[in-house]
Amino acid sequence: MADELAVLMLGLTALVSTAANLYSVSSISEQGKENGYFAFFHFMVAGMTGAFLTADLFNLFVMFEIVLMSSYAMVAYTGTKRALFTSLKYVVLNLIGSTLMLIAIGGLYSVTGTVNMADMAQVLASGEVNMVPVLGLSTVLFCVFGIKSGIVPFQFWVPTVYSNSPPPAAAMMAGISKKVGIYAVIRLYFTVFSQAAIPGSALVFQGQSVSAVTGGLILLLALITVVFGGIGAVNRDRLEKLLSYSSIGQVGFIYVPIALGLIHGSKIAVIAAIVYMLNHGLAKSSLFMMNGVLDRITGTTKISELGGISERSKWLTAVFSVSMLSLVGFPPLLGFFSKFLVFNTAVSTASWISLVFVFLGAVLTLLYASKTVLSVFFGQKIETDGDILLLEKAAITLLVVGIVILGLGFEQTYVFAELAAENVLQPETYIETVLGGMK
Repeated sequence: MADELAVLMLGLTALVSTAANLYSVSSISEQGKENGYFAFFHFMVAGMTGAFLTADLFNLFVMFEIVLMSSYAMVAYTGTKRALFTSLKYVVLNLIGSTLMLIAIGGLYSVTGTVNMADMAQVLASGEVNMVPVLGLSTVLFCVFGIKSGIVPFQFWVPTVYSNSPPPAAAMMAGISKKVGIYAVIRLYFTVFSQAAIPGSALVFQGQSVSAVTGGLILLLALITVVFGGIGAVNRDRLEKLLSYSSIGQVGFIYVPIALGLIHGSKIAVIAAIVYMLNHGLAKSSLFMMNGVLDRITGTTKISELGGISERSKWLTAVFSVSMLSLVGFPPLLGFFSKFLVFNTAVSTASWISLVFVFLGAVLTLLYASKTVLSVFFGQKIETDGDILLLEKAAITLLVVGIVILGLGFEQTYVFAELAAENVLQPETYIETVLGGMK
């Protein structure tokens, strides 16, 4: 089922994966290519594509596993002890998550008699099933998606895995793989669990939808994530670690409007989450690739040891600055509109505590972004060795141009995001289309 939301995510996947593919051609060693790097790369893209298209909960689990198996291999493809150890930790964590997901899917099947998302939504809307286990199982599912997307308290794997992965693999995982978990939350909690109302006979949450109850939990974790990621990024000296913690904080910015949308049914909240996903996918992917370029031409990613890169490459200075400024929310880049929409969501839903936290997160983003740009590209010049390769430039430029174009042409970006948000908030069309297609 390819609705507007799925199409947006597929477009983001196509753009980032094309850029990462170009970058990989020149950056991955011959040994890595012989070890099957590109096979696993495209296997990952296939899994992501399937996850965005499936309308079946069990198939979503299968697509998650395809993405994760590819991720394990791409993290460990160099065969070094450190890479293998990082991959092993990633495997163990996600095996736990996969087991929980399978248990939750099995539990929902036993309650509703189906794993088709549209069919499950109809069964839950009928009110003929016990909603108490549905609430518990939906919470377990969110924990699984929280592990996949790296929200607090499931974020501990992110810095290690991203820091020890090849730059294009880190770009794919930060830019797209995380979005698979976030997309699953939007798809399930707005389409399926929003149809499930907790009966008045229950001890707690009487009359509320399962989605609204889960939204309260998501909001709490999202606000903590915004601040945790920002503080973690400010204190990092290695660029890849800074980008990893930044990625944690930015995921919090995405989850805040999702939570407020679940609680209040706000269209602007869903639009904010969608636009922020687009911006984060492009900006963070490009930054991880630029981290790889800096590591290759300087031999280090320690921010305290870098400096004066602007004299070495005006191009790298420009694209790095654009991506960082987009994370900060500098107009007229896409990041400005995504950040503005998150603030707008907090104000329109009168969630003042959310407004305080996202403002603090925005200040922290400005601090670590300005510190990084000034330290790395200005100040005392360091020696560099080697040229920036043409395919590296092409890959990074593709993503940065996407940030600029979607920002300058934001009116059209907003129109499509609004269509996706309307479809998310009115799941009847999705349900009817899926069930009609099965006849």
